[in-house]
Amino acid sequence: MNRRWMFLLGLALLCLTSAAFAQTVEVQPFVGYRWGGTFDIDDPEAPGFDIGSGESYGFTFGIVTSPSSQIDFFYSHQGTEIDVDGKIPGHGDTLSGFDINNFQLEGSWMAGKPEDRFRPFAAFGLGATEFGAPSGFSGSRTQFALSIGGGAKLYFGQTVGMRFEAHWTPTFFNSDETIFCGSGTGCFATTSGDYISQVEVTAGLILRF
Repeated sequence: MNRRWMFLLGLALLCLTSAAFAQTVEVQPFVGYRWGGTFDIDDPEAPGFDIGSGESYGFTFGIVTSPSSQIDFFYSHQGTEIDVDGKIPGHGDTLSGFDINNFQLEGSWMAGKPEDRFRPFAAFGLGATEFGAPSGFSGSRTQFALSIGGGAKLYFGQTVGMRFEAHWTPTFFNSDETIFCGSGTGCFATTSGDYISQVEVTAGLILRF
């Protein structure tokens, strides 16, 4: 991740931590599954890269700001591979070792009352997605992304519960932007100013303080 995004991430965490002293805090480690993501590539031998679906994991750090609203920092990691539409000399049709990290600052609206055991919610966030280069390549990228999601919380008491959530995360690229490079294969670039679309579902334990 470049220094700009590291600075913004640190600033967001500092603001959340400072606000947390006077508010209810929820921490949620989770596991999930992520689908989707296609790069249109400017290369006749490999015109498309499809991101493989697979497991994900991460955490949410949230601050309850009112009876019906919450602010969350959301982090999610996916280790996967890229399926090549065609073949890359020396690499074939699959590129392994492709890591994706999502960082989002989200606001959510919660239905019901604070004392309810079951609370549906809707969320919207802004942040970034970091695409690592697959094995044998260089050139990881960090791009602007947003998230739209929703789900439900199920509380078993005052301090413990479960959170179930689904996210749609589009990550935006500029036209002809280089994504990564390989020795002997050159660099690959997207063919249009578009977005990479992924969907993720997660479930995890809520710890409330």
